Amino acid sequence: MYTNNNEERKFLYAKPYFSGVIVDTDSNGFDWFGNDERGQLGRILKVSNFTDLICELVHLFKEGLPNYYELSSLFSMEYEIVQGYLISRYGIETARREKEEFERRFGKGKAGMDNGDKIICRVENVERKDQDISKIEMDIDIECLKINDLYIFVNEVPDLNELKTIIEEKFDDINITVGNELIVKDKTYRIIVLEENKKTTD
Repeated sequence: MYTNNNEERKFLYAKPYFSGVIVDTDSNGFDWFGNDERGQLGRILKVSNFTDLICELVHLFKEGLPNYYELSSLFSMEYEIVQGYLISRYGIETARREKEEFERRFGKGKAGMDNGDKIICRVENVERKDQDISKIEMDIDIECLKINDLYIFVNEVPDLNELKTIIEEKFDDINITVGNELIVKDKTYRIIVLEENKKTTD
């Protein structure tokens, strides 16, 4: 575990883009087929026990901000944007124009586009050997497409205090709170472990 190397795992940190326009221009090209890091990381996320999975995710986020669709695809190829699809594809301004044009032609409220402050990407058929995760959701910033919150919905809540202790033993400078859910918080993201249907709005 923790074999992450930005050179070998560049695909995970590729900058997201709106309709072919890269959001962050500080982006280098990456080689999809130059090594087997994608396959190795996918196997780690699928077969590791739950504690090791969370530690691996914390490590991945400490190394940089993962691209949401690259991270989603490591859990399952069946992921979807359930809020803000047009925004995720075209950017907020173009999406608003598309919505206005659609509603001009077909009627108010017919576009079905949410102009909220985030995009939500969901993985419902999570490919895990232990089948311990019911779904994963990512709350994504509409301006820069970074993952703000990564929600891990579990079928059965593990001992969160024990999980907190293990994470703290492995990582320095990390803020973890435990209540009905476990929240790993850094300046730029949160990883939240909670039971299905217990997602909070704060």
